[in-house]
Amino acid sequence: MRHFIAEKDLQGALTQYSWTKYSTVTSIECKESDSIWIVATNDDWRRQLIEAKQKVSHAVLLTFNYDRVEMQAALMLGARAYCHALGTESLLASVARVIEAGGMWLPNELLSVTTSNIATNLQAKRVLPTLKSLTNRERDVLGCILDGLSNKEIARVLGITERTVKEYVGTLLNKFRAKDRINLLLHLGEFSHLKDVL
Repeated sequence: MRHFIAEKDLQGALTQYSWTKYSTVTSIECKESDSIWIVATNDDWRRQLIEAKQKVSHAVLLTFNYDRVEMQAALMLGARAYCHALGTESLLASVARVIEAGGMWLPNELLSVTTSNIATNLQAKRVLPTLKSLTNRERDVLGCILDGLSNKEIARVLGITERTVKEYVGTLLNKFRAKDRINLLLHLGEFSHLKDVL
């Protein structure tokens, strides 16, 4: 997978990553499996993101200021990741690995607020039958996921191995027919009352 970013946006920390430079999104010669990284320096990023999604399946919006509305707009336009433009080299490499594996990358500080807002519009009644079928340990793991804990943190809280946590997370994803944690949270609906159900 090659990673493309506008030449004018290659500055500061961004130069630490291996980018292929471009002048306009429409001029990029790429494969669908490549990724185009767009920096939200002005309102033009929306048009650029739409153009990028016509060329690749992996588009990333980099921002200098996290903004929930901006992130939601980027996701609605097809972005697979939303992260800080001044992220460390290891952060950007992690984002690249996650999207290459078919996942999504969102900042933790916006994830819980955004998914809660989206979830209020979903119907929890679709979820309740599945919740009733969960084992006690699956409920524990799901409760930790709703609290925004990582696999490592869940393992520490529940006193089990991280590998066991991954198995429970996989089981939960299957039961809720979700592709990843974000999709799982979106399937769950309104989190505040679901915590009480668990």
